[in-house]
Amino acid sequence: MYYIPDDERIEDPCEYMAQLAQKFLPLKKWGFKESYRSDKEIIYDSEWCRVCFVWSGWEPYSGYTISMYYGRLHAPSDNVMMIWNGEECRCWHSLTGTGAVLEFLDGLTAQESASQKEFPKIIAQFRESKIWQSLVEKRRLPESAVRMHASIWEYYGQRLFELFDVRRPDLWERYQQYMKEICDLKGRGLIIGPSLDLDKIC
Repeated sequence: MYYIPDDERIEDPCEYMAQLAQKFLPLKKWGFKESYRSDKEIIYDSEWCRVCFVWSGWEPYSGYTISMYYGRLHAPSDNVMMIWNGEECRCWHSLTGTGAVLEFLDGLTAQESASQKEFPKIIAQFRESKIWQSLVEKRRLPESAVRMHASIWEYYGQRLFELFDVRRPDLWERYQQYMKEICDLKGRGLIIGPSLDLDKIC
């Protein structure tokens, strides 16, 4: 059911992503419910945070791909940016982009994170698994992405979701400071989507 041949077209990307999410992620366990759906995006909300699935479409060398992002409950459904405390900030966050979220949860210092050249531990373990290798060989990257996030949820549990919890401003402020230190070490002007420093987050 979930193997998509190269020449088969996905007619409803959001329904396909919803099926993957329902099959591989413990949505009910963590109280996630669908809150938004567009042509290529589906969002689930829990009491802690928001999780967004974005359909990236077809890539010649990899097949269909998707991206997943996490946001605090104030993150808008239709924009990756918002004005927060008078500044333009990025409000949707990737766990696999810079790796900083997971490295923060792993207890790495900002110095260690800034010099890190490998994937965070849980991602590295998943990429070494037979499941990941099989899915990549079959060009089932949407499934591999969702299953990787399932392994992240299982590994970190509530600690992951609490980082984005608007009821935990103390924890978010620690993460913001962490990102500021990483930016200070790596240098300013890093481009993430729009030209925006990594610590301009909300």
